Amino acid sequence: MKKYFFAFILGFLLFSCTEEVQEEKKATVEDTNLIVEEDGMYTEFYPGKEQIKIQGPLDEEGQRDGRWVFFTPEGRQLNFTMYSHGKKHGHSFNAYANGSPYYYGEYHEDSMVGIWKTYDTKGKVTERDYGYPKGY
Repeated sequence: MKKYFFAFILGFLLFSCTEEVQEEKKATVEDTNLIVEEDGMYTEFYPGKEQIKIQGPLDEEGQRDGRWVFFTPEGRQLNFTMYSHGKKHGHSFNAYANGSPYYYGEYHEDSMVGIWKTYDTKGKVTERDYGYPKGY
């Protein structure tokens, strides 16, 4: 009787593991369909493909170039960052999930420059000056 009980438990565990692996494979296949690159524009969707998650233009070499935006699952813009040929270059804004500002600043060739403002959850502002490179 014990032999049958252990065989049953072993079979149950193997079946459960197989089911999880199949679910993981299914999720991976569906996730690849969530990214669309078309006419120089990259768009990534949340599962279900009803809401855009990330969107921005690509240069000729497939690097980020221009204004890239991240959205919440509800469709609110949460942040944006400007890029130039794959490097952060220009203004960047990030908000908390509730939409209130988190930080704002500017990049120059992937480096933070100028005054960056950071807001705590109560709206108190902290500023930090990163300066500018020579020849800016």
